[in-house]
Amino acid sequence: MSFRVVTALNSPPLVAAAGLATLVGIPFVDAAATSGASLALLKGANVVSFAANCAAVSVPGRIDERQDQEMRRGALNPTKPAATGQIRGDSTPGEATPLADQEHHTSSYNENYSPARGRTLVSPSGWAFAIWGPIYAGEAIFVAAQLLPGSSGLTEIIPQVTAPFIATNIFQSLWCASFRPSYGTEGWEKYISPAMLAGTAYSLSLIHSVGTGIAGATAWYFFPFALHFGWTTAATLVNLSGSVSMGSSTPDSTVIAVGHSSAVVATAFGIGVTLSQSAPVYGLTVAWALAACGDGMKKRIAAVNADRNAGEEGVDLLRAAGVQKKLCWIGSGVCTLVALTTMFS
Repeated sequence: MSFRVVTALNSPPLVAAAGLATLVGIPFVDAAATSGASLALLKGANVVSFAANCAAVSVPGRIDERQDQEMRRGALNPTKPAATGQIRGDSTPGEATPLADQEHHTSSYNENYSPARGRTLVSPSGWAFAIWGPIYAGEAIFVAAQLLPGSSGLTEIIPQVTAPFIATNIFQSLWCASFRPSYGTEGWEKYISPAMLAGTAYSLSLIHSVGTGIAGATAWYFFPFALHFGWTTAATLVNLSGSVSMGSSTPDSTVIAVGHSSAVVATAFGIGVTLSQSAPVYGLTVAWALAACGDGMKKRIAAVNADRNAGEEGVDLLRAAGVQKKLCWIGSGVCTLVALTTMFS
């Protein structure tokens, strides 16, 4: 199927409906999988869903991909904050973006998530995204290992994880479809992408719950899922904060409240899940994400202070970035301490 056909099918109502159907369908698929469904069928479904996820990731045009491309070609200067209007994606209400201005208009979406240039207070530094490597590599190993003869330990748990694993891959694919400039900055559509990430995190929480009861060598197959669960927990808050902050009608006070709340909520999840499920990998992953967000605010503050043309309009956000940096680093430290205590207790 060509990218053009995929793009034509990518409509916000359809993606939202698919996400809702996936969420509703999890218990039904799980009931079928655990009540004697063919193992060959379940393993095949895992392979197909993971392959679909990988294919969705490869479709160009996501906001994060475009930001990286513009940074590489010099269209975005990471050392200077954007003008407030650019960050918010301001345009005259009721007017379509002229073709001549589309590249500039698209940049406003991309900048919103930038640590140095953005408006959101939940923006991790680029190094944090290296975590996707071990996540996808580990899950690819899981998918391949289930097909190998002699994997009896893994085969026994396939019926328990197939439904949430399929849902994880569907939600991740739907996020790839919705995290795009075409979903706008003002309407309800901009909240579809964080909703799909929340669905991903929820599905992974179900897999993670199964993994906490597994011992021995088989437990290592759940390592990438713990990483993925922790990362998407934080990423949901990153995406939500970004969606809130990109609206031109959203006041700075709301952006600040959502940003600070996100740091507190992420810390609470990191502590709560780590302690309740004895899950140090999850806690360390949330700590990683919070540290990256704190580093992002460090870059934001340095960039704004270095910009001699910065006016008074962003003073509140700059002050809030300092508070956000402290909240993120404190949260990261606490999550790390709790995770290490759990690991060695």
